Amino acid sequence: MESKSYYPKVYNINPTLKYLSSAPPIPGYQDFIGTYLLNGDTKALFDVGPKASIPGLLSALSQAGVSPAEIGYIILSHIHIDHAGGVGMAVREMKNARVVVHERGRPHLVDPTVLWKSSVEVLGQAALNYGSYDPVPDNRIVSAEEGMHIDLGQGIVLEIYLTPGHAAHHLSVFDRKDSVLLAGDSAGVYTNGFLRLTTPPQFRIGDYMKSLDKMLALHPVKLGYAHFGCYDDAVKRLDDIRKKVYLWYEIAQSAIKEGKTDEEIIRLIRAKDKTLDIFDKLDKDTYGREYLLLLNSVRGLMTAK
Repeated sequence: MESKSYYPKVYNINPTLKYLSSAPPIPGYQDFIGTYLLNGDTKALFDVGPKASIPGLLSALSQAGVSPAEIGYIILSHIHIDHAGGVGMAVREMKNARVVVHERGRPHLVDPTVLWKSSVEVLGQAALNYGSYDPVPDNRIVSAEEGMHIDLGQGIVLEIYLTPGHAAHHLSVFDRKDSVLLAGDSAGVYTNGFLRLTTPPQFRIGDYMKSLDKMLALHPVKLGYAHFGCYDDAVKRLDDIRKKVYLWYEIAQSAIKEGKTDEEIIRLIRAKDKTLDIFDKLDKDTYGREYLLLLNSVRGLMTAK
């Protein structure tokens, strides 16, 4: 699904599911941010991206023939800025939408002060490029629970599963009718033709592996990555990310004992995981994005519990 044309696009996955690429005007991030649109009698979005992506999301919705007022639910995989930073802006346009989020995320959407400060501390200029959070009215928010069902009509019933690891407040959505798992960041990132971990600080490897087991038990056919797009061979892809997490974690933990730095650990990982050779072929802006996020993931593996 990768593309080099940087404007909002609509990818048709099946008759009731589309992937909307919002193409935020940030060099290197145009083919990185997207939203899933589920089309039943009621319409739902899975993630909205940062504030900088909302104009592109609205444009993609228009291309899909959907007005903001038709959106009944905005389901957030988690509240990290690249997934939820624009939700406060989005709900002003999507006046009928309720925001479904893990209960731990709810207070941070109502008052995003601490969340924004943390985003800037971790991501620096990238967070500033994304744009700050706007608050979400508490009466627009629904706390997600394990096993919650959201009936969109036309046979589309979304099943909510709590999938911590990447973040303690992460959740994923399963559309059993079409066997599509929308995994957010709980199954890694697949961009530019390669699979990369997304294991930021406060990464919990035990929780992550249990979440992978939970997702595998659903036997999905298609796997939807937040970054970037939906693909077949879901079970194989979940197995692949499990192997990669163990490989990178073992390298990072061994290197820590030898006093290695995060950048030295990246070099050790690249020596073992040759899929990362693709880094040498990335353009400058994409490389900058990927290296920043790779560094953040390695730091998560270094401090994993």
